[in-house]
Amino acid sequence: MRFCASLTVLVSGLLLAGPAAAQRAQCDGSLDPQRVVTACTAIINGQSSSANASLALSNRGVAYEKLGQLDRAMADFNEAIRRDSNNPHAWANRGKLYLDHGDFERALADYDRDIQIHPNNPFALGHRADAYFIHGDPARAIKDYDQAIRIDSKNFALYIRRGEAFRATGDDDRAGQDFDRAIALNAKSPLAYVNRGLLRTDKQDYDRAIEDFNSAIKLDPKSSFAFGGRAGAYESEGENVRALSDIDEAVSLEPGSAAFIARRANLYRKAGRMDRALADYDAALKLEPNNAAAYANRGNAYAQQENYARAIADYDQAMKLDPKLSGLFANRGLVHEKMGEHGPAIEDLDKAIARNANDAVALYYRGLAKRGMSDASADADIARARQLDPNVDK
Repeated sequence: MRFCASLTVLVSGLLLAGPAAAQRAQCDGSLDPQRVVTACTAIINGQSSSANASLALSNRGVAYEKLGQLDRAMADFNEAIRRDSNNPHAWANRGKLYLDHGDFERALADYDRDIQIHPNNPFALGHRADAYFIHGDPARAIKDYDQAIRIDSKNFALYIRRGEAFRATGDDDRAGQDFDRAIALNAKSPLAYVNRGLLRTDKQDYDRAIEDFNSAIKLDPKSSFAFGGRAGAYESEGENVRALSDIDEAVSLEPGSAAFIARRANLYRKAGRMDRALADYDAALKLEPNNAAAYANRGNAYAQQENYARAIADYDQAMKLDPKLSGLFANRGLVHEKMGEHGPAIEDLDKAIARNANDAVALYYRGLAKRGMSDASADADIARARQLDPNVDK
């Protein structure tokens, strides 16, 4: 999940005067998207220049997007470009709409055109960098962020976004420097603290991570990201009660987040509250039916209840969605063995051990499965497992 500050400048001032000035103000800057639609429509239907009509169409498209009327938004962006192909805002807005719908190639083409019109616009470069990042190319994103920062070195949001890209490339030191710089430029940005807190959690610097999340919550008491981040730090410290309280708050702030609900389910499962865990996994999967991790973890919950058939069904579904998911072969193999299905258990545990030769649990249960198959190498697996973890059978 990406927690970044907004770079987007989606509306543009119209060059209107006299009685039209009030319409311009509403079309440019109203916080009410319906008022924007009304004001911009009046300008579009008037006798304004093609350039002004294009800007009004672009602004109205943004308003339609906020209202969830995406077909109308796209139609307005297309018409804005037709009326004035040098309107950078129309290209940027259409690019964003394409990117939101997973059409990277069209989004990139629109951002390229935006940059061609305004080569020294840091926002245009930032938009294209975002597209590269979302498409899984953080290295190219960093190049655009670098150029944008050279043009506007005081834009704290650019540092947050580049910091995230550095994290994605594994360069945590430079990520930390960017988050520090963002906070120095804008100490009232909750997301800057959230991103630095996440980085510190990854580096196991939990106390300072919690300080950052506290700062974010003080600045924005309704930041689900800050509560979710602090929950992760508390969980890593073993403070599961505090973690559960925070993730519960995150869910209340963002009830449609499958990620937060699934994380709460994991904490309920750790606490042995299986009914609540299973209810949350069900809710998360209803919101996000292709969430492989939620299937795998619900399988773990069923396994803890010794409901092995349902556990296997969930592991199978998780495997279809993401066969590379960590721990999946080991967990399914363990359950197969508990069901007395030695052959399938060995098959899964072989794959788990191929990925991690020092997985003591996988070695131990493969040894048990081999014993069930009268395999002479069973004792070697169990001995190796106990060497790695003397309490593996406890």
